[in-house]
Amino acid sequence: MPKPLDFDRLKQFEARPAAKVEPESVVDRAGAPTTRWPSRGPIMDGQISIKAPLEVLDRFKRICKDDRRTYADMLGILMDRLEGK
Repeated sequence: MPKPLDFDRLKQFEARPAAKVEPESVVDRAGAPTTRWPSRGPIMDGQISIKAPLEVLDRFKRICKDDRRTYADMLGILMDRLEGK
């Protein structure tokens, strides 16, 4: 015989009231005060595809893995070194 369902345990999944978000005051380009809702900001990520010999791609992946870095972090490091930063 199946075990009876305990519906009281489902109360932990009920929706909670959301936190109240207030608009923030800002000054527009004309200098007039205005209000706007806060934003999470735009996502500033992009993506590229690089065609290269497999040996080069495997070497890059190995370097990233050995140094425990993401591809983007390692690319930034290599570009900084190239530019002498």
